[in-house]
Amino acid sequence: MNLITTILEVSKREVNRMTSRSLYFFAVLLFPVLTILFFASLFKEGVPEKMPIAIVDLDQTATSRKISRNIDVTPLSNVTASLQSESEAMSALRSGRIYGFVVLPENLQADIMASRQPTISYYYQNGFLIAGGLMQNDLTLTLHTLSGGINIQKREAMGQSEDYIMAQVQPIQLSTHQLFNPTANYSVYISTIVLPIMLQLFILMMTVYSIGIEIREKTSREWLRASGKSIAVALTGKLLPYTIIFFILMMFQNFMLYKVMLIPMQTSVGWLILGSLMFVLAYQAIGIFCIGLLPLMRHALNLSAFYGILALTLCGFSFPVEAMPPVFQYWASVFPVRHYMHIFQNQILTGFELKYSVVSYLYLSVFLLLPLVIINRLKSALVYQNFIENVHKN
Repeated sequence: MNLITTILEVSKREVNRMTSRSLYFFAVLLFPVLTILFFASLFKEGVPEKMPIAIVDLDQTATSRKISRNIDVTPLSNVTASLQSESEAMSALRSGRIYGFVVLPENLQADIMASRQPTISYYYQNGFLIAGGLMQNDLTLTLHTLSGGINIQKREAMGQSEDYIMAQVQPIQLSTHQLFNPTANYSVYISTIVLPIMLQLFILMMTVYSIGIEIREKTSREWLRASGKSIAVALTGKLLPYTIIFFILMMFQNFMLYKVMLIPMQTSVGWLILGSLMFVLAYQAIGIFCIGLLPLMRHALNLSAFYGILALTLCGFSFPVEAMPPVFQYWASVFPVRHYMHIFQNQILTGFELKYSVVSYLYLSVFLLLPLVIINRLKSALVYQNFIENVHKN
């Protein structure tokens, strides 16, 4: 009972410190909430729609106009300009007014009627990888569908039967099944990772700051005395308010993802709570490790910021880990967000059995042991204050 009372007293002391400075309100509550709302609103549409493209119609016939109309009604493409030449369209592409353009050649209708197989060209900006890839798929599907429709009409005019026509136009029938994200919702892929990555930065930075400020302002001995000179009690009491706040933020984030943005959730709320709590605790443990390893606040903040930003590129979110060099594949495992992403993919999104996620939970548990590595060094820094500066002077 005395232990719990001591922890609560330390937590009360930390709450008083938090409420005495506006920095804590902004960094712990306001900015994380605004970040969650910003990215949730940014990706709420799920898939980019109606990206501007141009048509260069060199044929000016009923067939070319029909093709233009069919391209315009696709969900992704919006024909915003009808240009007179490829050079004019390329100039619009370079200026950023359009993402791509389609060239309908001269004699298009005549060549179709004479079975001369005309070529329709399209150009798209693939420097924007997502927009370019989506546009390529959209235009390819549209033009293939139009080509098949024209072929069917010609064969019907020749008196061929429907079964024979379909066997010739599409000799192999495809049966495709887009699993776990059937609507190709881009938000399912990006927002479910971007939001935890942004939140982990706040968790890391505030964990380092809340401990480092005690050393810098030389209040760390008072903090230790309040905890009965136990570093474990001191850390538990100090970080408990942050744990509660960041856990609530994680659950608010989950509410936005799974209730507001309607991202599929195939697991129980209990597992969602467990994964969210372990995510927060893992990053708090890493924050303790950073300030214990470098007990000077500015150095520890730089280290934690560098580590947190690396998660964006090395956790497998922006580039598949399996395609990375072996050394980076191992390095990807040192980011809790990587294992949280596995839990999301295997358990939350797809509803697979627990056995496919248990290794990820174990990895998150391992991060909780990190403070033990530097616990004595951190306690020395709290007792002697400005630990690194004193070492350099000696």
